[in-house]
Amino acid sequence: MNQPIVQLNLLLQLRERDRQQLETELAGKRRLQERYRRNIERLEQLSAASGASAASGHPALALNCAGYKGHLAGLRQSQRQDLQLAEADAAVSQRHLLAARQRQEQVALLRDQTLSAWRREQARAEQKRTDEAAGQAWLRSASEW
Repeated sequence: MNQPIVQLNLLLQLRERDRQQLETELAGKRRLQERYRRNIERLEQLSAASGASAASGHPALALNCAGYKGHLAGLRQSQRQDLQLAEADAAVSQRHLLAARQRQEQVALLRDQTLSAWRREQARAEQKRTDEAAGQAWLRSASEW
């Protein structure tokens, strides 16, 4: 095989590796988003399970419950912000992955076109050798007559 095809195969392998790395990175970001969602859900469950702060009979318990709920609300808000940032980061990674896939497809197309052209050239050269051999054989048989 000629050198450009070998180089294109190598480039295609590099593009494939790049795409796989981006897919792995994006999968990790998706897992992080899911973890944030579960955290938010769990914080909401904890807040709902703590009951009403005024329902406690003692003022210190009511104050403690209110502080707990306030802390949970702050944590939930922080987790929501982190989730939004993670979603934005994943969107950027998704665009990078799409671009990597397009680059890989372009290289694959170029390699396939180059390989097809090389095969056509090889077939032409083989046909030419066959035609020359047949012509020489015909000339030899014609000279014998």
